[in-house]
Amino acid sequence: MLSPEVCQLLGYWRSLGGGNTLPERTMLDLRKLSHIMPWMFILEMTKDGALTYRLAGSSFEQALGKIMSGETYYSIFSDTEQACIMEELYATALVQGSGILRTGALQLGARSKFDLESITLPFSDAKAMGGVILVGVMRPFESVGHAFIDKWGELEQQLKRLFIVPSPRIVKLPHLSGRVQESLMALDVNLRVMDLPKVMEIDHSGMHHKFAEVPSFSLDQFKDTYPSVIN
Repeated sequence: MLSPEVCQLLGYWRSLGGGNTLPERTMLDLRKLSHIMPWMFILEMTKDGALTYRLAGSSFEQALGKIMSGETYYSIFSDTEQACIMEELYATALVQGSGILRTGALQLGARSKFDLESITLPFSDAKAMGGVILVGVMRPFESVGHAFIDKWGELEQQLKRLFIVPSPRIVKLPHLSGRVQESLMALDVNLRVMDLPKVMEIDHSGMHHKFAEVPSFSLDQFKDTYPSVIN
């Protein structure tokens, strides 16, 4: 269903109150996430409105072949349609204080293609623009070779599914520009809301093999706060 790395960050975030409120950045203890730290990252909004990496794990940087901290999302993933979709979604998630899970594929030029699974979860941070940062992790993948070779601008994303993680607020379609809404429709990618309690139940019981899809429900079922819409 979901990778252990994604489930570990999701479970830790929820243990801090995530899903019912925004955990404070000061509550984040990276020592408890040491196993997944090489694939973790933190996104924030700078004063000029740019979505920027505050931090990126060593394995993530190794895969790209360059230091990512301080770099913008746009500069790393270049001006492609799907990168623009994700940039706007992440920026909107920061404003809304909402989490996002995405699945699909990641391609490094014409050489290698990997399964993509990435989750970003909101933390409140008084030092950040807008008071929110996104803490995320990617499902590990084998980078091309072991040398620190610059692959800047070679990354291409292929979206398959997008899930909003109630935090407790969510990103809704009206929050997104018409251009992004049209792009998602053209790609046949629907925004759905993760059934967070069900995902955690599956993870704790170790029953991932019985679920091919992430438990979720439609945006129309979401009212004001989660999980009141679950029957």
